[in-house]
Amino acid sequence: MFKKSSFKVLGLLATLALAIVLSACGNGGNGSSSGGNTSLGKKDVNIPYIASDNSTPRSLVIAEVLKKAGYNVTTTPVQASGPLYASVSQDSDSFHASGIFPSTDKSFYNKFKSNLTVYDKKNLVDNVKVGLAVPKYEQDIDSISDLNSKKSTTSSNTGNSSNSFGKSVDWTIQGTDARNGVMKQTKSELDDGQLDKYSLKESSDQDQFKTIQKAYKQQKPIVFTAMEPSWFSKELDIKMLKDPEKIYGKDDEHINLVFNKNFKDDHPAAYTIATRISDNWSKDDEEKLAKKIFKDNKNPEDVAKDYVDNHDTKVDKWLKGIDH
Repeated sequence: MFKKSSFKVLGLLATLALAIVLSACGNGGNGSSSGGNTSLGKKDVNIPYIASDNSTPRSLVIAEVLKKAGYNVTTTPVQASGPLYASVSQDSDSFHASGIFPSTDKSFYNKFKSNLTVYDKKNLVDNVKVGLAVPKYEQDIDSISDLNSKKSTTSSNTGNSSNSFGKSVDWTIQGTDARNGVMKQTKSELDDGQLDKYSLKESSDQDQFKTIQKAYKQQKPIVFTAMEPSWFSKELDIKMLKDPEKIYGKDDEHINLVFNKNFKDDHPAAYTIATRISDNWSKDDEEKLAKKIFKDNKNPEDVAKDYVDNHDTKVDKWLKGIDH
């Protein structure tokens, strides 16, 4: 009788031990599910973003949704694309929402690709244009090739009809931070291409905007690196120049999430949420949020939080089946 009872106790203990092991597998550090739900995994998440462009609203909205799911999210503003890729490649808890592919960020991705993975099942933003731009008041400048051959409309209007467009801008392209993909592409063309007469002026995104804004107010000629969609292309009436030589790649640029290669396994729910947002992101909403942040000067974190609080149906779909 004693032996029979002992076997029963031992059997119960073995069953209990097995249950504990299975439970640990389902809910441990990078287990993917519990009761059919996706588990959080590691709870610390880092999202670097470019603080001067549309990277801001989309990154901060994703951060707010992840916070709702139970993550500890750190958002870090950086100045350019280069630091985005470097930081994500070095940190398994991180991703960014600003990968411009297939051309603009190609060099950054190739440099760090052994530590990165790109989510491109559906793009965050489609129909992205990267290249050079002029104000729309430059009526005769429509293509990059016109920068060498045409006169400045504004110079003609001010009596300097002999000036080519190049001379009117002192053969200078107003650029941004040298660590942005568009700057690398432009430099390549300056070194060996149709823009070899021009020089590229480096600056911060903020200083570039101030320079362009000043030219607009005075209706002066200017050419600058640019991207659409962006908040300042909406704020200022700009014209992206045609690129027949494909200096800036094909006309199929898009924006994607870029993860550290270990992020999905370590943070299964965060990966699921971020990619769901990518599948369901609204470019129109992004532009409205960017306007509030950059034109209306509202606090970026408050703008993102208000958006999440006011879009319950969307957020519920993004968080469906997530363990809290």
